[in-house]
Amino acid sequence: MSKSQFQGFLNASLKPVRLVAYFLLALLAGNLGALVDFFLHPDIPYFDQEHLIVGSVIFLLTVILCLLLENSLQRTSLPDNNASSSSLGPYVWFIAAFWTIIVIFSLAWNIVRQKQEVLQVALNEARTIYKKDWVYYRWATEHDGVFVPITSQTQPNPYLQENITECEGTTSLGKQLILVNPEYMIRQVYEMQTPLSGIRGHITSLDPIRSENAADEWETNALGKFEEGETEVSSIEEIDGEPYLRLMRPLITENGCLKCHAQQGYEVEDIRGGISVSVPLSLLFSIYKKDVLMLSLAHGTLLCLGLIGIFLGSCRIRQSMQEREQAEAKTRSIIDNMLDGLITVDKTGSIESLNKAACQMFGYESTTMIVGQNIDGLIEFPENTDWNAEKHSDFQSDIQEAMGSQQELTGRRSDGSTFPVQISLSEMVLGANHLIIITVRDITEDKIRKEEALRTGQLAAIGELAAGVAHEINNPINGIINYTQILLDDEEDQEEDNEVHKDIMGRIIKEGERISTIVRNLLSFARQRDEVIEHIHISDIIKDSLSLLMHQLHKDSIQLAVNIPQDLPCLKGNPQQLQQVFVNLLTNACYALNQKFQGKNPDKRLEISSKVVKLEGRDFVRTTVTDWGTGISQDVIDHIFDTLFTTKPPGQGTGLGLNISKGLVRDHNGYLALASAPGEPTIATVDLPAAETSA
Repeated sequence: MSKSQFQGFLNASLKPVRLVAYFLLALLAGNLGALVDFFLHPDIPYFDQEHLIVGSVIFLLTVILCLLLENSLQRTSLPDNNASSSSLGPYVWFIAAFWTIIVIFSLAWNIVRQKQEVLQVALNEARTIYKKDWVYYRWATEHDGVFVPITSQTQPNPYLQENITECEGTTSLGKQLILVNPEYMIRQVYEMQTPLSGIRGHITSLDPIRSENAADEWETNALGKFEEGETEVSSIEEIDGEPYLRLMRPLITENGCLKCHAQQGYEVEDIRGGISVSVPLSLLFSIYKKDVLMLSLAHGTLLCLGLIGIFLGSCRIRQSMQEREQAEAKTRSIIDNMLDGLITVDKTGSIESLNKAACQMFGYESTTMIVGQNIDGLIEFPENTDWNAEKHSDFQSDIQEAMGSQQELTGRRSDGSTFPVQISLSEMVLGANHLIIITVRDITEDKIRKEEALRTGQLAAIGELAAGVAHEINNPINGIINYTQILLDDEEDQEEDNEVHKDIMGRIIKEGERISTIVRNLLSFARQRDEVIEHIHISDIIKDSLSLLMHQLHKDSIQLAVNIPQDLPCLKGNPQQLQQVFVNLLTNACYALNQKFQGKNPDKRLEISSKVVKLEGRDFVRTTVTDWGTGISQDVIDHIFDTLFTTKPPGQGTGLGLNISKGLVRDHNGYLALASAPGEPTIATVDLPAAETSA
């Protein structure tokens, strides 16, 4: 089992487990609010209407997210092509970390803000209580205190009796009353409200008359700050193990206060002390903790949803990138494996891209060597040697005219050599960019095949013409020979012996017969008899070949030596094809001799010899054609049998002769080879298998 198959099997087997996990996760998310209230607020019913509505919405949202997650997992479980899409990972982690930081910052900011709101509520409550107590205090002060009945909680104030004479009284019914000053009244109010609400109050001073009014450490610090000019001091402090918000404001001396406190040296507007209010924070802190828990749950849910969204988005983006990369890779593979070259250029003629075939076609090792260059460095456009800004409009008009059609132009390789190309143009629009796509095909071989076909047709026409001319020549030649023979016979019948006339007529007959032999060989060579296979002698092939070239050999003063034994075994093959081989070898030999020797020279020699050799366990007739011409270098010999390879100047060679000759010899199950060196004789060797039976 392959790795991908195993992953597919594992993914399929875990799918039911994931579905159950999704359902449990959605169920937990839907019941999260109800569970929180169940522990923090047991008085709220578990199946409260608000719980049902909010829980159902969260449940559905969680189910949708889980389905999206499962779909993403199914997509990502497909075989991926890694490619460059894996580079998306760092960006995903960065976005996830950034989102986490934002959520944590938001949670911290909301917690701080919530705490500030709790403290502000407590502070407002303390200020309200202070203002209420201050109003009571001022009312009592403006009325110089109040008279109240004596009770177990309200007893005569000994400190007032020392300073105020009128501190006791009696009602009309004879009920005894005592004077209660503002401080005493406020103190009793605080003592009554503390057990009910937990709120504490205290009137204090750094120089109290009554010891119970002495300031504690916090109040002492606050009174010191009042002396420095502050008008309010508040902070969170712990009293009897519980948190309290303590608030204190200064107590300003008024005229009513001097009755009791004048002896202490106070004057009007002096800071005589302060009123402190302590508000319990336990209830507010419990609400604050609940709010913090709900904020944490909300932000945690938001964090999870955001991370899931980031994950799903990254998976989708990664999948899209992989699909795009696969499409690009497929397109690039198709383009790179095209046999034709493909070049894209912008409207200024600058090359933007090209495929491997174009690189190889123009002789460059890599695309980086061409990209950015101008297209006119590769293709010679008619009447446009440059493709630049100055000629941009002219070239664009040429391009538009050439669009959609095929043009034959000249390509330029990296080494400076040129070759024929066929191009077709099309335009591609990519947003604001307009690219021109040039398809390039090297038509060198096509042109060669056309020329070869044309040459073959010309040779066929020449062959037919030669056959017709030979037929036309043959009849007059036969007439000349016959008429001359008649004259010679008449000359012999006469009694007069004219040896000069006889000799001339004999020469005429001999030359006529030689012309007739040449014409007969030419007719035989021109006939299309590819299908004829017969037993032949190598000597006859050489003789017929030399008869076609003998005049040229005499004209070029080439010394010919032929050494062909008569007892050589017969060959089996097509005589016209073998004659074509030897005519080609002899023609090449004559060309090499004429290149080395311009006129007569005793070393201007050509030798033909044959013998029997053993190859592959059977008899072969080996014929060698040796010339003492210029010789051939090894690098030329390595390519001498290639199609269209020639060292002759234009008009004197097609590069097809030796290639065709090698093919003809191979068709006869033989071998053709060349051996030479510059300045040394060139030896062409033809090995042909001997026939099993002699003709």
